[in-house]
Amino acid sequence: MIRRLSISFALCAFAFTAAEAGSLPVPTVEYSADRVIETEKGTFGGRVYAALDKERIEMSMQGMETVTILRRDRGIAWMLMPAQRMYQELDFAQAAEQSGAQPSDEIDITEVGAETIEGQSATKYKMLMKDGSGGGFIWITADGIPVKMDLLGKSGRDKTRMTVTLKNLVTGPQDASLFELPDGYSGMPSFKAFGAPAGGLRDAGRRLLGR
Repeated sequence: MIRRLSISFALCAFAFTAAEAGSLPVPTVEYSADRVIETEKGTFGGRVYAALDKERIEMSMQGMETVTILRRDRGIAWMLMPAQRMYQELDFAQAAEQSGAQPSDEIDITEVGAETIEGQSATKYKMLMKDGSGGGFIWITADGIPVKMDLLGKSGRDKTRMTVTLKNLVTGPQDASLFELPDGYSGMPSFKAFGAPAGGLRDAGRRLLGR
């Protein structure tokens, strides 16, 4: 299961790399929505809140609540564990290295056409790793909001598919406090202190992408 979770993590990094590098449109409005992730392991729900250069993702998985705050304006992310009132800070360069995210010039992106997703008009894009080891589709609204991702990754004979869909999308200003580190949280030890090798996530991502 850990291996498949690592593959899913690398799939997210794959899509994130394409968007961050300017190869895909990015949001031009603030918004909030319910966020549904579907994998072969089950369906997981949560919420997403987004402002310009800021994003908050709340997830519930097997009874565990997690929150990730992305601060692109500062080049860092905070991963929060609300039950323990702890957090871990990660800079984007470190996250890209650990996840195995590939440079955008190793991803082919093709515009497919217009479709409607959850009542939202969107443009569908096809994304493929040039080595053929991963790919999928992403649907983006005229405001740059990614309302759906359908991603597939391979590691040897293993294949993992993950779909992320935004439902009940509402555009409008978001509370600035959603994107700040909450008071009373303590810093978490590093991944290595939890027993994971320092390069574990990086190596998992590279295995996914055939590196």
